[in-house]
Amino acid sequence: MKKIICFAMFLALSLPPLGACALTLAVEDAWEPYANPDGTGMSVEIVTAAFKSVGVEVVLEVLPYARVLHEVKSGKYVGGFNVAREASREDDFLWGREMLFLAHAHYYHHKSSPLRAQDPRSLQDGERIGVIRGYEYGNLFHDHEGIVRVWANRHDQIIDMLRLGRVQAVIMFEKTAGLYLREMHLEDEIQAAFPSEPSRIFVAFSKRRPEAPHYLELLDEGLRRIKADGTYQAILDKY
Repeated sequence: MKKIICFAMFLALSLPPLGACALTLAVEDAWEPYANPDGTGMSVEIVTAAFKSVGVEVVLEVLPYARVLHEVKSGKYVGGFNVAREASREDDFLWGREMLFLAHAHYYHHKSSPLRAQDPRSLQDGERIGVIRGYEYGNLFHDHEGIVRVWANRHDQIIDMLRLGRVQAVIMFEKTAGLYLREMHLEDEIQAAFPSEPSRIFVAFSKRRPEAPHYLELLDEGLRRIKADGTYQAILDKY
């Protein structure tokens, strides 16, 4: 019996803790500058720094956003980001206490044909709003029955629709809008009209993976650590 106990203790001491192993996460591929097609970006830096602070190496699989949601939900990946925590998907995933960040968004219009509305509630029936397929824009947007939603796959597409007058407005997150409008030399033509609802961005963890709660707790701890030591704010300031 003594030999069996000693052998069990040897195995326990020789096996690495879950937190010390490499963790593969899915990340979306087209929400610049939060998550870029090459696997870089603000949220990528936040997640990798947080896990590094608790001894976890992160390996990233860069995928379209819809696949991130599907494959985390199905259990192929332990977790994925950037996922907006909204009521419509609250029960689909496991969520930590610490969000990655709060993403602020606006309705943008063309200065030659500005919106009459002063807020999302006063948008007129029939107005066409360009948005990205699969993204979440809050209850005020999704519950408005009068507007026409025009979906596209990329931000440059909805910006072109606005520039050409095919939609009356588009919704974009602040950092994404700033990046694209500078690159497309449209900062003087396309301007923010009024705020949309902000999104609480998380790493969503799979309910089908038994190790997910462990990594969820490690991420929460890592985020608290990098916020306390200034790493988190330094990353935000870069973007």
